[in-house]
Amino acid sequence: MAEWLRDYYNTVQEKFFGLYVFDEPFFVVKDPEIAKNGNSLPSKFYSNSLFSNNTVQEKFLGLYVFDEPFFIVKDPKIAKNFLLLQLFTRKFYSNSPFSNNTVQEKFLGLYVFDEPFFVVKDPEIAKNITIRDFQHFTDRQVSGPSHDVLQQNFLFFQKSDVWKSARTKVTPAFTAGKMKAMYHLIDASGRDLSRWLETNAGPVEAKELAAKYSTNVIAKCAFGIDPECFVRAKPMFREMGRRFFDFSWRNGFCQTLYFLKPRWVDRLKIDFVDGTSLKYFAGVFLDTLNSRVDDVKHNDFIDLLKELRKKEPFNDDQKLAGVAIQIFMAGFEPTASTIAFTMYEFSLNKEVQDKAREEVLGVLEKYNGEITYEAAKDCTYLDMCMKETIRKYPVLPFLDRACTENYKVPGTDVLIEKGTAVIIPMYGFQMDEQYFPDPYKYDPERFREKIDSDKGLIYMPFGEGPRICPGERFGLLTAKLAIMYTIRKFEIEKCERTPERVEFEPKSFLFQSKVGLYINFKTLN
Repeated sequence: MAEWLRDYYNTVQEKFFGLYVFDEPFFVVKDPEIAKNGNSLPSKFYSNSLFSNNTVQEKFLGLYVFDEPFFIVKDPKIAKNFLLLQLFTRKFYSNSPFSNNTVQEKFLGLYVFDEPFFVVKDPEIAKNITIRDFQHFTDRQVSGPSHDVLQQNFLFFQKSDVWKSARTKVTPAFTAGKMKAMYHLIDASGRDLSRWLETNAGPVEAKELAAKYSTNVIAKCAFGIDPECFVRAKPMFREMGRRFFDFSWRNGFCQTLYFLKPRWVDRLKIDFVDGTSLKYFAGVFLDTLNSRVDDVKHNDFIDLLKELRKKEPFNDDQKLAGVAIQIFMAGFEPTASTIAFTMYEFSLNKEVQDKAREEVLGVLEKYNGEITYEAAKDCTYLDMCMKETIRKYPVLPFLDRACTENYKVPGTDVLIEKGTAVIIPMYGFQMDEQYFPDPYKYDPERFREKIDSDKGLIYMPFGEGPRICPGERFGLLTAKLAIMYTIRKFEIEKCERTPERVEFEPKSFLFQSKVGLYINFKTLN
């Protein structure tokens, strides 16, 4: 605490300043005369503070305290209408001041604690930052934890040349050829899913079902084991994975700090995910790796990682295990989320489900009823369904970047200084009516034609530019296979517990439903 306050003291030049610790306002005195006279201290929401007319001239302003939005009203007319508080009910979402509904500028700035954030609302600027002028934004804002070797080696956290070198070595694992070679492992999990549904019609919680399937796939492909999630009641591999992503106050708090207060991460030695789970997954991976005979190929991710082991910097087992855990993290949650929300939308939109099933059954006739790699590629309408699902339900609602070189926004006099965090609220773009009419409607036909990106980026669920997620192909293939195996034999129906509309958990940095997505599975005649 002392070190933290000293940093503020050394950087703030005023006689006093205000800050929030959780939702409590603190008034910090730097002037000896003020310190002598306790009666001179203003009360809560001081006259010379951020909240007064002396500094902020707008009718209202917004700020975040950790992940809690605060909407500060200064105009009596606005104060009468409490519905306006809904403007700040979601972080960087379409109904917030970060969307075209309220702020009409192409970009805006705000402070989170004492950290400046540059928020992009213009597709062209988003494209410049992620692609054209990438050399100014090579890093992510999210913290890179130097206190833990395993987490250091997540591509998600790595910076500059370290990231570039690691990505070059890891990306070959996700080529089309590698996906085809690995297909038999994904297909086996699809068959497990289908067999399980034959005796478990419902109501079934879609996210848990999808999580079992995704866990099976990742465990087989990246860890060389079969966790038997559809056989065992509580397989250890699934339970440890649950601690990574299931919402908890610990995860919500710590993961928010990684984005909003990255400097605190190493000072407080905060892990992004549960430390016990990290050690467990590292142990499983290294046990498998060390048991592999050098000249035997298994056509999985471990084959590639075994080759990486011979090179710097991956000749350190802990660093190599970090890559395997990154594959689990990147491959599990996006895949499970996409499957669950697609099943949920199919339960509400029978005509879409029927059309997808008709395509799948038609394609399978060409492949003797087998769901092969080529059959999956031929299901183009199902591709459209996947794209529409991740438009409405992206795993992350925003992209983050860090300015690594001073950058002047084209056509303006605005300079983004080195070190400034940049937020691209992709959920805002993907739910904006000017880009996607009737955005709350689940309509795969939006993707009948390729989205024109010449004028900027409006659809980027896997990121964009050099830092786009390398596992996009793997995740979509895995999700697609789960849906194919499901709708081939089962009708997905809503039940009494199916929510009419998804309400998101606001304290999670991931897109997660606050309630279970319960649905029924009816065997087709």
